[in-house]
Amino acid sequence: MFSTKPYSSAFRMVTILALVLFMTACTSYTKVSSEGVKAFRQDIKQNFPDIQKTDIRYSTPRVEVTYTLKEEPNEEEVQLLFTKTKEFMTSSSFQSEVVDGQYRKEYPSWGDPELAITLTVRGEDAAVYQFICKPEKVETDKGEPVYTHWYVQTKGDPEGKLYPDQKSEIKK
Repeated sequence: MFSTKPYSSAFRMVTILALVLFMTACTSYTKVSSEGVKAFRQDIKQNFPDIQKTDIRYSTPRVEVTYTLKEEPNEEEVQLLFTKTKEFMTSSSFQSEVVDGQYRKEYPSWGDPELAITLTVRGEDAAVYQFICKPEKVETDKGEPVYTHWYVQTKGDPEGKLYPDQKSEIKK
C-alpha cells in the first residue's frame, strides 16, 4: 500500500502558497491625470516644499490623494494641507472631472466613492495621517453626495476620530 503522506504535505504547501498569494495581492489603483489635477499638484508643490510626491488615484471604493513627505509635518502644516486638499476634492470641477468622469465610468455599480487624503513620510511604511470621508446622501437638488464628516487616523490613533475642522461645516 502506498502512503498519502508526501501528497498531503505537498497539498498543504500549495494551499498555503495560494493563500499567501491571495492575501498579499495589492489593490490596483488608477492614477488620475488632467489639467485641473496638474495645476493642483503644481500649487501644492509650491506651497509645501517638503512634499516629495503627490499621487491622485482611485480604486473601489475610494478616490485618494496621497502625499509622500520628506519629513513629518507639524500640526499647522497638516491642517493647511488637509484644508487645501479637501477644498480641491470636494470642488465641483474635481467631482465632475474625476469622480463622475473617471471613477464612475470605470466602476458604475459601486456608487459614490469615499474620499481620502493620506500623508506618509519617505521611508516609512505606515501613513502618518489618513483623512477619510464617506459620502452622505442628503436631499439636494441634484441628488449628489455630500462630503462633510472627515475622520482622521494617525499612527497613535488607528481607530480615528472626527477631524476638528468640522465644527463649522456641521452647522451649515
